[in-house]
Amino acid sequence: MRSSSYDCSPKLGKGKDGCNCGSSVAEAIERGCKFDSLAMARLPPHCRDDELTAEFNTKGTGPNGTWVYYADTAHTIPVDAADVARMGDDPFARVRMDKNWHQIHCVFDWLKQFRSQTRGTIVEPRSNTESHIKHCGTVMREPGYGTISGVALNTNAEE
Repeated sequence: MRSSSYDCSPKLGKGKDGCNCGSSVAEAIERGCKFDSLAMARLPPHCRDDELTAEFNTKGTGPNGTWVYYADTAHTIPVDAADVARMGDDPFARVRMDKNWHQIHCVFDWLKQFRSQTRGTIVEPRSNTESHIKHCGTVMREPGYGTISGVALNTNAEE
């Protein structure tokens, strides 16, 4: 019987700190980190799949396939995506999305995990866990499972 295995550990070059972008949006930008709507985080280049995130950003329920973000639970106060990207400075700031965002996020996160095996990128450690996969399974099984999220600057630890 033949078996194969994958080394899923982060392959970091000199000076790379996992998927940590620091402690402020300004520091994240200085480190070359960009807001990634798929991860709801600022991520450095080696933790992003920009092509996949760009595709994710066309699968929304808003105008031209964009995602609509909300400030309130009732989804009546829209939040501009650029404002969401700036939320990393406030660890208590939250944005809400509909169940479609959550389900599509899970599918694209699984794609990101698969693609990372051949693209030399790493999946942010907080999402590359069995518990996140199980969480996504719950999202797929339970209709109406909405989302509330902050914007992370350091995704090295599970939240």
